[in-house]
Amino acid sequence: MKFPVIHADTQGETHFGVQEIQDRELAVGPPPNPTGQMSDLGAVTTMSVISFRAGTEAPAHNAPQPYVVIVLSGEGEVMTSDGEARRFRAGELLMCNDLTGKGHVTRAITNLELAFISRAKS
Repeated sequence: MKFPVIHADTQGETHFGVQEIQDRELAVGPPPNPTGQMSDLGAVTTMSVISFRAGTEAPAHNAPQPYVVIVLSGEGEVMTSDGEARRFRAGELLMCNDLTGKGHVTRAITNLELAFISRAKS
């Protein structure tokens, strides 16, 4: 599966990209065991749910550790240091891996509720 990701280049600029994580078929539930595809995102260290009011803006910052953000409700915007901005809505996911560099700006377009899932450093 492919997931959107923020990363920093060697000059410290942050960019959106795509991270592909190998998936595998997985049987789910009792017989007749329907199958789906599963991607293992790795070990999880913590999970937090945070809400922001519409109009809240977090100035440029780096991810303190690798984490995945899942938008639970609302709409937010993330802008990388190269100037690209993307909006994320309920059900969408973003992997944040910009541990160094110029960071990213986050803005709540509407009231926004996010799940932050910290990943172990690989």
